[in-house]
Amino acid sequence: MSDAAPTPAHVSLPRRLVRTTLVGLLVLLPVLGVCASLALRTPAWWSPIPRTDAAAAERGAQVEQALVSEFTRVRNDAPEWSIRIEQRDANAWLATRLPAWLESRGLPQAGPVQALMGPGWVRVGVELPQAIVWWQASPVPQAGGWKLQALRMGAGRLPLPGFGAATFPGLDQASVEGPIRLADGRQVRVLDVEVLPGEVRLRLRTEPAQASER
Repeated sequence: MSDAAPTPAHVSLPRRLVRTTLVGLLVLLPVLGVCASLALRTPAWWSPIPRTDAAAAERGAQVEQALVSEFTRVRNDAPEWSIRIEQRDANAWLATRLPAWLESRGLPQAGPVQALMGPGWVRVGVELPQAIVWWQASPVPQAGGWKLQALRMGAGRLPLPGFGAATFPGLDQASVEGPIRLADGRQVRVLDVEVLPGEVRLRLRTEPAQASER
């Protein structure tokens, strides 16, 4: 009787790779399932105002008019001033005035939009066909305007670390580079931005037009 031929050691390597891959998939698939479930779930804070809400449309128009009035007011004796934007007013504008603003410029529209304001941050969510996607940032004053810092995002109830402004270049448009220039040559400089639960407070200064621009 002849002895059985020894099995080469290298034959077991593919089997180990297959076994390791299968074990990894068994561990990974439930994790992916949980992530997908969280991403598709509606966030607890999500409750956008319908665009057809008449009261919200009126409030949104009033907010827009009030902001225009404050920014264009002549302030010879008190150039520094402040405004407070409440979360409910911002959401009324986002729900009713933003779609009209996008339509007037031929820009594409998404689904309902909602803002949430917390201590030091603003979160904005939009309803897409696949899920509710949201971004969170801290607005800070810079060079007379403001920029967004500490930006992160998520889908549904799932935070997505590692995604930021570089992933969504269009979000840069939410920043304001330099003072806001008015039609008469004056400019409004942002001195401070403070975000509190339910509101944003801005401290500003209206500066006269330069002599060359008068």
